[in-house]
Amino acid sequence: MNRTFRKAALLGGLLLGAGCTSDNAGPPESPFIPVPKVTQYQPRTSRVSGFAWDPEAWFMNVANCGNCGIPPFILDNSPLFLRSSLKGATVLPFDPTTGAPAADPVQADDGGLWTLPSVASRTYAPYFITALPTGTLNPPPFGPPLPAIPSGGYVPTVTLRPVFTHNSICAVQEAASLSTVGILEAVAKHLSVVDGTPTLVTDLLNPGRFANVAVFWLFQPGSPLLRGPAGDTTVEASAGRVLHIDWAPPGTPPANLRSTRGYIVTDAATSPLGITVVLLAASGTPPPVIHYEFKDTAPADPVTGHPWFFPPIDAPPTPTVINYSSTQLWRADEPNGPAGPTPPYLCLPQ
Repeated sequence: MNRTFRKAALLGGLLLGAGCTSDNAGPPESPFIPVPKVTQYQPRTSRVSGFAWDPEAWFMNVANCGNCGIPPFILDNSPLFLRSSLKGATVLPFDPTTGAPAADPVQADDGGLWTLPSVASRTYAPYFITALPTGTLNPPPFGPPLPAIPSGGYVPTVTLRPVFTHNSICAVQEAASLSTVGILEAVAKHLSVVDGTPTLVTDLLNPGRFANVAVFWLFQPGSPLLRGPAGDTTVEASAGRVLHIDWAPPGTPPANLRSTRGYIVTDAATSPLGITVVLLAASGTPPPVIHYEFKDTAPADPVTGHPWFFPPIDAPPTPTVINYSSTQLWRADEPNGPAGPTPPYLCLPQ
């Protein structure tokens, strides 16, 4: 509009001077009309940060700690967490709308901390944090002496907690990595020995064998930093086979069913550790999403807040990677209640 005013003033001066002998080409530029400056639009971005960790190692450290006096909280100065954090883990934000990373990957530092400095902000679809199999467990730091965690490789792991960049709470995330010698090895051994179908951990990532593999670890209600396993729980899925996981110290029989880290598939109707694995075989056309519901089988108790619950979630099948979710359950007397609105801090679809 300012340029229009300037052009009009210039044109008016030319017309007025057409019948005169003045050499004046027009009025000087008005100091009261600023010259517009054109700036290039810069897309809005968000900073996403978090920690890379090995939840299997975390539980083993907690179990081995026993009565050592260290609470099971995710704290950056806790020896239980430091023994479970992954340095050098490659972390990236996966964009489900494009099927590709939404930003360049970064590596976790020696304490397992990472930051994605520039992820495109948007409200219409979330991102999902993905950890590639590059991390290594930190050496034992200060704290009580605990048994060494059997080491092994890792598999590409997608954390199912969505990243909605319009909510700052959801920009702090975990990047979990599942190992080849823990829960997944127990599943592979079960399929090989009990089902009679030879299976390696790498077969769980083979889209010709499985359309989706999801591991849910349900934790007790409480502080968001608390990671205490929620026993006697399970996950019901709209598609796929459900397996429950138990644990005993490595080397406990039966060796042909127990993984190197001590995990094993149990025949129980629930998991004493809150670990449920859902396997979707690669046969036919997979459903667009799988509906998951979380169940606590403990009787009602106003003191402990049983039965614990959590809102159901839907997630699309994603072959060639392992889906993982650390799900902290709610007490039955949670103010929102099972039928209440989903709080935004859960970073779930609204």
